[in-house]
Amino acid sequence: MKAKMSLLCALLFINGAIHAYPLGSDCSNFNGVNGCKSGVATTNPDDWSSRRFQTPAPGDGAWTPGFQTYHSLQAYASMTYSSDRQSAEVTVRAFTKSTCTSLQYSFDGSSYVQSPTFSVDSSFRRPLKITISGSDGSTLVLEDLDFVWTAPVVDQPANYQNGQKGAIVELFGWPYDDIAKECAALGQMGYMGVKIFPPQEAVLSWDQLQNNELNPWYFIYQPVSYRLHSRWGTRNQLRDMIYTCRKHNVRVYADAVVNHMTGNGNDVFSSHRNGGSGNCNYWGAKNSSAYSPYYSQGFAYQNVSSTNQPPGMEFPAVPYGPLDFHCERSLTSWNDPFLLNNGWLEGLSDLNTESDYVRDRIAMYLTDLLSIGFSGFRMDAAKHIAPESLSAIFARLKTQMGGGDLPADFITWLEVIIGGEKDLLYCQPGPYNFGQSFAEALHKSGLSDSDVNKIKMWSSDYPKEFPICGSWVIPSERFVVQNDCHDDQFPGSSSRDMGDAGSVLVKERNVDKHRRFEESLFQRTDGSWKIRLVLSSYTFQDNAFGPPDGLSDCALCRGQYCNNCKSVPKSVAHDPTACGYTVFDSTGAWAKGVYTRVHRDLGVIRAMRGWMGLPDASNEQLGLPSHCSIQLKPSDSEHEPAVASS
Repeated sequence: MKAKMSLLCALLFINGAIHAYPLGSDCSNFNGVNGCKSGVATTNPDDWSSRRFQTPAPGDGAWTPGFQTYHSLQAYASMTYSSDRQSAEVTVRAFTKSTCTSLQYSFDGSSYVQSPTFSVDSSFRRPLKITISGSDGSTLVLEDLDFVWTAPVVDQPANYQNGQKGAIVELFGWPYDDIAKECAALGQMGYMGVKIFPPQEAVLSWDQLQNNELNPWYFIYQPVSYRLHSRWGTRNQLRDMIYTCRKHNVRVYADAVVNHMTGNGNDVFSSHRNGGSGNCNYWGAKNSSAYSPYYSQGFAYQNVSSTNQPPGMEFPAVPYGPLDFHCERSLTSWNDPFLLNNGWLEGLSDLNTESDYVRDRIAMYLTDLLSIGFSGFRMDAAKHIAPESLSAIFARLKTQMGGGDLPADFITWLEVIIGGEKDLLYCQPGPYNFGQSFAEALHKSGLSDSDVNKIKMWSSDYPKEFPICGSWVIPSERFVVQNDCHDDQFPGSSSRDMGDAGSVLVKERNVDKHRRFEESLFQRTDGSWKIRLVLSSYTFQDNAFGPPDGLSDCALCRGQYCNNCKSVPKSVAHDPTACGYTVFDSTGAWAKGVYTRVHRDLGVIRAMRGWMGLPDASNEQLGLPSHCSIQLKPSDSEHEPAVASS
């Protein structure tokens, strides 16, 4: 019987539909057969499930240590807190290539057991390590798990309304270690928190350029997994930074990318091609910030050796497979709810957020963010997730966090950019409305009034067109406002039109004007906004737009595709001697590739503290050097230093 079962397992292991799509040498690829099979289809065919488990096995020349044994075993750990969040149950959800593989689990370095469940309480104060062992010889080490009770408690005055009112600094392009050093001053200045940019594993490349740049900024919005190993640092560095900031009474917020994964054709496959006769472009594999494998279906022209089929969408470290994505279709209309939800934004692989599994997996990622010490998050590209799906995801997050109200200091703000589609998205009730209709959907999914008030919308109509519908469709307290955002500063950005009602620092290069709009953010009273954001970004280096963190320096590029690389040398983000607006060099000329440090400007700080009802304070009390002061200058002196700096 055992021999018969082994034979049956072997047959199950190799059996499956084999689809060969032979291609010629004319630069053709599989793109033409990978799209949606009809105008109303939203998912890939069921038999595409056999395109999963594409990762090379150990011993294959393409295997690297980051690939582990994803070729036959994939998994993630889920957790659910008790109602008081003083205990949690962890459950491993595993997927095997062979249905005959049996699994054992090791929690916290203990001996292997059959049960995939492990219980902890608040006496457990270290990251939980989990390893899975398969009877087929596979071994998988999962991402560590943290728990909410281990993070230091933030103690801010009543002015901050327990994390529901305050200013949050967005430190764009800052590594975690620099943020940790900056947090002592941030706390002294009076900022409620700091928002970091996507902390999840994302695309990086060391031997290929994108538009002649090495690791452009937008790679951080092409996630590879939900592992907390990013361009900015490792999970350990992230935890250390969060704990340091919280000890200085500064909350930390994440930028969560959950609408999509990488762009089509950005993956670890060794070869892609596109073009026409006589002009065929080839490119190879990308890397990632933690070296996990990831696969897209775009621009491929060879079957995968392990499946004998064309490539499928697969992100083994999540894990997601081909059926966890919407089928590929272009997003050709901003007024069509079907396309907004199901279309692939700029070729980014769009997750099937109607799927219970995908909703669960996103909710677990958000739970992981709160567990390591984040107080909330911005939700990127939320406009491309239907309100019904968002409501279901938040309901799952609420359940996993213990089932009561979301944490008292929790907030999130959703990126819903509005313009000509304002009636669809806000002004008129309907299933794709993010105003009152969305609030009703949240209530229907089980969220309380308190929960709904914590789920806010980023006000893309600020400062020029708000309220976009002529009146507040939801309380203004549920909108988050800021002057310039990171999207605004890049060429070709269509994020929003501020006209003469706002200022983008790195485009206009007018410090006095920019400061006025930052101060106005805190002084105006025509909206009761509780959360207001300040962007501290970086200047650009001769049409190269990567952060100056050192990872866009062309000296790191290797191989034959590094010609014409536009380099961004490293610049240190944390500078305790800086006074803010550090955008000019010693000659008074605009400096290239440096951090702006807008949040350190004394005028901005004073305006923020006035709004928060905080008392006047000396430079020393604010964590600023004694020489910092506001220097006013003629409005046409755009290329002279505006603030004294060392």
